[in-house]
Amino acid sequence: MSTYIMTLLTPTDKVAPHVQEELAACGIVLKPWGTGDVSPEEAAGLLIAHPDHAAVLGHGPVRVSETPGLLLIYGEHIPNGFVDSLQRTYANQGSGEVVRMAFFCGRERVLLGGNPNGKWIRQLCRQLAHHGHMSMVCQMREVDEVIDQLPRYLAWKEQFFMELGEVCDQQGISLQRVSRALGMDNRIGQQWLYPDRQDHTRVCQWIEREYRYVLQKANVHKVALWGRIFLWSQMSAEWLADKEVFLYMWGDGLFPNEKLPNWTVCTNWEKTLENSDLLIIGGVHDQLRELPLHQLVRLMRQAIVVDATASFPIQEAQAYLKSYRTFGEKTNVWE
Repeated sequence: MSTYIMTLLTPTDKVAPHVQEELAACGIVLKPWGTGDVSPEEAAGLLIAHPDHAAVLGHGPVRVSETPGLLLIYGEHIPNGFVDSLQRTYANQGSGEVVRMAFFCGRERVLLGGNPNGKWIRQLCRQLAHHGHMSMVCQMREVDEVIDQLPRYLAWKEQFFMELGEVCDQQGISLQRVSRALGMDNRIGQQWLYPDRQDHTRVCQWIEREYRYVLQKANVHKVALWGRIFLWSQMSAEWLADKEVFLYMWGDGLFPNEKLPNWTVCTNWEKTLENSDLLIIGGVHDQLRELPLHQLVRLMRQAIVVDATASFPIQEAQAYLKSYRTFGEKTNVWE
């Protein structure tokens, strides 16, 4: 076995694709138990990526003690404290080393929970470093607490900056420059938008308010929407009822035809933007961030953009677009 490639057996073949991709980026290869591709003795141990997986342990052929001894508990879907019960069951019986592992910090860094002097903790630290991931070793319950608290903190931080954006609008100053100045203090940081948020209420309210403002200033027929369906699903079905709506959608999720029967879903972003009067950006997407603004202007009938993700530099947007509105930036030429 290569020093920096680790094979783990899974007690079930139902492992989410994103889990497989994330672990593969760390040099960890997953094989379902019993396929014959890898024997238990050849694998480093077992992977548990969901509480349901643990139910298989101890039943049938699945035995941690038959492997070299690693029981890796991975991901954000493990309940707080769940690892403790596995630790008591397996590690105290001398049948394996339990390690809690989770990505954080935008999947750039890794938390490892367990015995800092454990064989597999040390092995994972070296392996993660080889594959370009910085790791931090702590207690297993501390990993759970970070996973629980990080979304809450990011939501509070985003709420602060959205409220600050309202103040900037009232005073005619730029939230972008104020937030960048605040971000020079490394306790705050430059990034404040939280695209993985679960509650989109404030963002939806801001989008609807800005949309109504656009209607006061421009004649809008076709609206292009850019973002994941879970955002638009949280908004009322009536707000675009009399418009021609084209939605460029990516990621998981079924389109709710029964709620939005008149919307056109596109897999081609150029068709979505073609001859549109207004583009509303509700989700962060690299393809849009990399799109030259002159190309955006060429595709649209009116280059009016309401952006809930701060995708474009303010000065460039002012130069190319008829109107560009993002949090805390009064860039509308009508004023």
